[in-house]
Amino acid sequence: MREDEIIEKLQKLGLTKYESLAYVTLLKLGPSKATDITRESGIPHTRVYDVLSSLHRKGFVDVMHGSPRLYRPVNPEVVLEKIKEEFIEDINNLKSAFVELYREAHGQELPEIWTIQGFDNTLERVEYIIRSARHEVLINTPFEFLKLLKNEIRAKKDVLFVIITNLEDEIPEWLMADNIILSRTSGAPWLMASWIIGDSDYAIFFGAIPKDKRREKFYSFWAKSSKVVFQYMHWFYTIYFDNSEVVKPVNYAALKKPLSLVNIRTVITLLKMAGTPRKAEISGKWVDTREPVTLRGEIVGYEYTPLVANVRINANGKDWKVGGIGSYVEDVEGERFILLD
Repeated sequence: MREDEIIEKLQKLGLTKYESLAYVTLLKLGPSKATDITRESGIPHTRVYDVLSSLHRKGFVDVMHGSPRLYRPVNPEVVLEKIKEEFIEDINNLKSAFVELYREAHGQELPEIWTIQGFDNTLERVEYIIRSARHEVLINTPFEFLKLLKNEIRAKKDVLFVIITNLEDEIPEWLMADNIILSRTSGAPWLMASWIIGDSDYAIFFGAIPKDKRREKFYSFWAKSSKVVFQYMHWFYTIYFDNSEVVKPVNYAALKKPLSLVNIRTVITLLKMAGTPRKAEISGKWVDTREPVTLRGEIVGYEYTPLVANVRINANGKDWKVGGIGSYVEDVEGERFILLD
């Protein structure tokens, strides 16, 4: 990175141009006198002491008292990590403040679904879904769009991917990872719609990909609501996955255990490939009382239809039936499924 680019980025972090110049100069020179900094950086002598004092207050410079007085740059990693922590804290505080402002003004929570305008903005949101996922990512999209996610998918080794696409040729190397279930669409028209779902936190939906991504108007729909996302998950499996052909199953034995998942249909899809029984821990709520419960035992069976999806776990000497979010006929509404072996 060129020095002028570094100066520009430091200014974005809140330093003035002179402060940025002085800090970069100190990094090059090491502990220095004010006159040395003036000579090297071009900062006017009448301004340099004010600039260094300001950098000291902001935590970028240490003052070494003596004769002459020397100024030493603080380790950049220490400075930037502190700025990062403060920046994240400010963002989180702003999020809370914005939600509270909306609630006070409208008497309700923020909308659960937003419209995103622009192809690049949509791509950024999809990449964010993949990066922030902790358990599973479900993707149904044309291969043309899937290729744009190559780096994000390759970098994410700690989640399970279930991917459906219109792959025609050989499976590329970056889709052969142990943590990927790859399915080929049957070519039905509904592949025109794309769904990308991360855990029970986020989902994004959009239609056909524009031919001219810069000029054509393009909209997608972003959801952040567990109830909405779980409904999307249901559609993902019953409309898309169950009507596609698995061409690359997961390498279950190679997956790091314990393996944590949030969607009941993902769990059953994995069990179909890995077999039962499987030691597991399931957390959720009793359907009848809504009280929290954790069951630890063996998953000994499952039921899977377009309308019903549940697993049967033997825990404490008894079989319990566990479904997903919104369950009302099972014993437990499962929220977290941890496969232990």
